[in-house]
Amino acid sequence: MENANSSAHAPLKTRHVVAEFSRALWQLRAPIAFLFVLYLLLSVVMYNFGGPVDSTSGSPCSFGETLYFCAMRAITIGYRNIVPTTTVGRIDSVSLGVLGILPVSTVAAAAVRGVHEAIQNAGQL
Repeated sequence: MENANSSAHAPLKTRHVVAEFSRALWQLRAPIAFLFVLYLLLSVVMYNFGGPVDSTSGSPCSFGETLYFCAMRAITIGYRNIVPTTTVGRIDSVSLGVLGILPVSTVAAAAVRGVHEAIQNAGQL
């Protein structure tokens, strides 16, 4: 009976996984770029029409603070230290939350594909 530890397959190397992951991300560059442009567009809409204000002081937010709010909303954290005050801002905020799920799932799918391709190329599958 053959020992389970001895195998004729080449060992899986981290650099192969990273290379395949990078290749998968490169193939997805157009959708990822589109999502980033859409995020920037929604951030500009939030700044101009969303009425973001600092919830502690009630003062209007700068563009940098608005980008911070939009990033926190896109990664679904939402600290509530900045809040939109208009209907457009609230709709935009929900859109940013939904949009934030897409890049994360795209990168996760690329990582899974990278590992799968590296395993296939190493002859272990």
